Amino acid sequence: MIPFIAKQEQLEAKLAQWRELAGPALQVEHIRSYSGHPVYALTLSDFTVPRSGKKALYVAQPHAHEPATTAGMADVIEQLITGRDLAGNPSKIDREKVLAGLVVTFNPIGNPFGRQRAPRLYYDGSEYGPEPFRCLIFGEDPERPGKPWKRVDVWDRRKEQAPDPIGIVYEPIDAFRYAEPNRYRQSSYFKLFQRMDAIHRYDHWLDLHQMMFIDSQHEDTGFNCQVLLPIAGLDVTYAQKNEMWADAITAVWRDRGFAPAKPRRSGYTGEQAEYFRRTYRDIHERMSRITVEGVTNRRLHPVDVQVRVQSAAIEASLAWLLD
Repeated sequence: MIPFIAKQEQLEAKLAQWRELAGPALQVEHIRSYSGHPVYALTLSDFTVPRSGKKALYVAQPHAHEPATTAGMADVIEQLITGRDLAGNPSKIDREKVLAGLVVTFNPIGNPFGRQRAPRLYYDGSEYGPEPFRCLIFGEDPERPGKPWKRVDVWDRRKEQAPDPIGIVYEPIDAFRYAEPNRYRQSSYFKLFQRMDAIHRYDHWLDLHQMMFIDSQHEDTGFNCQVLLPIAGLDVTYAQKNEMWADAITAVWRDRGFAPAKPRRSGYTGEQAEYFRRTYRDIHERMSRITVEGVTNRRLHPVDVQVRVQSAAIEASLAWLLD
C-alpha cells in the first residue's frame, strides 16, 4: 500500500526530506492562514531551463475531508524528486522531461485548519454513513439533528446559529468569518494561488477532489473517478482543450483498471453555481482548468485506490501537457 500522507505534520516531515534531495529543483513558498497554519506551495522544475516555452501547471486541493488528494500529490512529488513512488516502486514518469518542459506547483493541503480537526487520516466507509459524513464536513444542522448544515461560500458566526463543532470544510478567515476555501477569494487557498500565479503565470489548473459516488438513495453508481468540466459557459475559450485534457485522464484511469465515469460538466445550479461564476470567471478566461473527483468513504474502494486515482490523474496531466 502507498503510504498515506495527508496530515500537516506528515507533509512537513516529508518536505524536509524533499528539500534535501531535490536541491534547486524544488522551490517552497507558503502563506500563513488566519489560524496560524502555513499553507504550502511546492514548485518543481529545472529552473536552469528558461521559463519561456514551458507550460505551467497548478495542482491544488481545497477540502479538509478529501485527504487522498494530498496523498496522491505526495506520491507524485516523491516520483519527481526521487524517481520512485512512495511505495518504493520505480516511477514511470520521465522526470527530466517533466522538469525541463514544465513548471509544476502543488498546494497539498489547502485548508490545514480543517485537516487538523479531521477525526481520521482517511475515510473508507467503515465508520461514517453518507449523512454522518456530510455532517462531519459541513457540521450538523442545529435545527435538524442528523442532517448537514447549509453550504455557503462565507458565513459570520455573529449572525448565524452555527453547528458545534463547525464542519471541517470551513476555515476561519478573520475573528468572525468562516469560508469554504474554493468558493471565496479571501481564503488561504485562494491567497496562495494568487501569490504563486503572480510568480509563474499558470496556464493550467488541476483541482483535486473526492466524492462518494452514490446517488440520492445512497446506492452505488459503480464508478470511482470522474473529471468534471466547468459550468457551461464559464470556459468558452478553453472548452475544447479542457475536454481533451479530461479525456486523457479518463483514458489513463481506464488503462490502470479504475472505473471512470464519462467526463461531464459540473452540475451545480443556483447559488452554488453563482459562487463558481463569481470566483473563477476571470481565471477561466485566461487558463485551462478542470476538476478531478476520486472516490472516498466507500467500503467497495480501498484506500489505496483512493490514492492511486489521484496520482494517476496528475501523472496523466503531466504526460498530456508534454505531448
